[in-house]
Formats: sequence, structure tokens, C-alpha cells
Amino acid sequence: MGFIKFTKKTSLSEEDRKALEDLLNYEKEKLQKELDDVEASLEALRGSKKKKSKTKK
Repeated sequence: MGFIKFTKKTSLSEEDRKALEDLLNYEKEKLQKELDDVEASLEALRGSKKKKSKTKK
């Protein structure tokens, strides 16, 4: 996603506002899917770890 710079007293037209909202929602959904993938990978790694038994002598 590109960088958008807003200055003071800048206003967006209704069409631009809607386009920006759609773009941000799309990026949010994409990031959420990637986050879900990462969380699933972490959960798989946690589940596959075997607990080491410590014995004291």
C-alpha cells in the first residue's frame, strides 16, 4: 500500500473518501488473513513441541 500524506485543511471528495475506505478495508482484510496464517503456524508449532521431562538427581 502506498503512503498517503494529508495536510491541514485538506478535504476529500465523497468519491475519493469511498475509494480510500475501500482500499483500507481491502488492506485490512489481507493483513487479517496473513495474521490468521501466522497464528495457525504458531499454534501448530506449540502443539508439536514435546515437553522435556526434567529429572533431578
